[in-house]
Amino acid sequence: MNGPAARVLGSAVSWLLFSISFTLLYQVSAVVMGLGGFCASGGPYVIETQCPDAVVIFAPLSIFGGLISAAIGLLFARGFGTPLVIWAWPILFVGLGIDFLLASFVPGGVANLVVAIVFIAMGLAPLVIVLRVGAARLLVGTTNAYDRPFRDGRGPTPIFHIGGRSDDENAAPATAGDWARALGISLPSILIGVWLGLLLFRAAAIAS
Repeated sequence: MNGPAARVLGSAVSWLLFSISFTLLYQVSAVVMGLGGFCASGGPYVIETQCPDAVVIFAPLSIFGGLISAAIGLLFARGFGTPLVIWAWPILFVGLGIDFLLASFVPGGVANLVVAIVFIAMGLAPLVIVLRVGAARLLVGTTNAYDRPFRDGRGPTPIFHIGGRSDDENAAPATAGDWARALGISLPSILIGVWLGLLLFRAAAIAS
């Protein structure tokens, strides 16, 4: 579970699953915002605004999928590649904050504007803090696929110790190949995940 293949596959699968999950959650949020910010399904009471089937299906699945993807990144990637554990929070809150921001332009959208500001601030604050250790670790991770830690001349922070040993005597700066491997896995996985998420949501919407 700690070999190079597991690390590479763990990084790819975690980003792919997270991208699918977040895309579905974003679509769910956009639909609910379009319905006035609230809908429901099932239960013994008369429902004023019925949730579309796609919302009912993907609202819980997207949340669980996001949690599972983060666990996969922690257990398998173990510091290799673009760290999902760092990016998941900013992507989630800034992304949903943008959804609320767009919804604030409709009449009576002041409450959505407040939520948007809070969400975006919550998403950016941790990212600004971890940028103290340098942008490189946010993009290439803390180790290569063979578990050799990277050294960049900056002191490690606790969150970057996950899966990495930046104080190891074998540590060395990340090479161009390390950058290519890390981004060559995460970026295509993200693009494919977003595409699949959109396809799944549209298919469920059409079927309903």
